[in-house]
Amino acid sequence: MHVQLLPFDGDRHWSLINKWIEAPHVARWWGDPGEILLELQQHDPNHQAMITAAGQPVGFLCWQTPSQEELQAAGLADLPKDLIDVDIMLGEAEALGKGIAPQALQCLFEQLKNQGVTLVGLAGAIANGRAMKAYQKAGLMPFRDFFENGEWYRYFTISLL
Repeated sequence: MHVQLLPFDGDRHWSLINKWIEAPHVARWWGDPGEILLELQQHDPNHQAMITAAGQPVGFLCWQTPSQEELQAAGLADLPKDLIDVDIMLGEAEALGKGIAPQALQCLFEQLKNQGVTLVGLAGAIANGRAMKAYQKAGLMPFRDFFENGEWYRYFTISLL
């Protein structure tokens, strides 16, 4: 299946994001839809992308440099300050389990590498076995497990050098 990242267009895409964050398979891992929507709306639109598969929007990616406070809270303060942290969501349930997330992450890694980024990371709930497999399939390596908000997470990294 052909996977692409398209520039995020708030006028066209916020309604889809809003629908997806309320879907049970997303809300379980992302948390309160109202809080998540507010957080996502504060992201730089240039650091957001829509994931398409076979030309249809199926998911969302965003990336940022995490603050030292965020890293400290997760026990990850030893990560480099130039790390780019990624969040990924497959909003369409029928897109799950088809290898779309690893392909989308690889597309993003290539884009970030071309911009001079050397280290990328992302966290996922350990209980989300499908995500754990997808991250490793994308080439990410486990860095450290941490406990936050009543859940165990695994932080993954990949060197783009």
